Amino acid sequence: MPAVDAPVVAQALYDSLVQTLRANGAEDQLDEVIAQFVDFVRGAGPREATVTSAVPLSQAQQNDILQQLRGKHGAALDVTFEVDPAILGGLIVRVGDQVLDDSVRSRLVAIQQRMLVS
Repeated sequence: MPAVDAPVVAQALYDSLVQTLRANGAEDQLDEVIAQFVDFVRGAGPREATVTSAVPLSQAQQNDILQQLRGKHGAALDVTFEVDPAILGGLIVRVGDQVLDDSVRSRLVAIQQRMLVS
């Protein structure tokens, strides 16, 4: 598949949208259509996330994480909080097929592997 020039494609889409709105006498609705499109695109992302911690998170901590994840992935993101003492500390965040493992356990495993290689 050939590479596309994203800014050129975006400009072409924008121009086509403006032309369509003009043809339908709806130029004044451009901002609303763009806002709806952004919401649509964000909604096309992951729908579920799991946050794993070694100890239960406070409501304030959960709210902060919810705000950050939904800000990045859309308000429709369903976030589940789990507790797994085996991770020792830190967090593991799974959003869709992406995993951010910032647990103490994973850091200790990485240190152990580096020591074995040395």
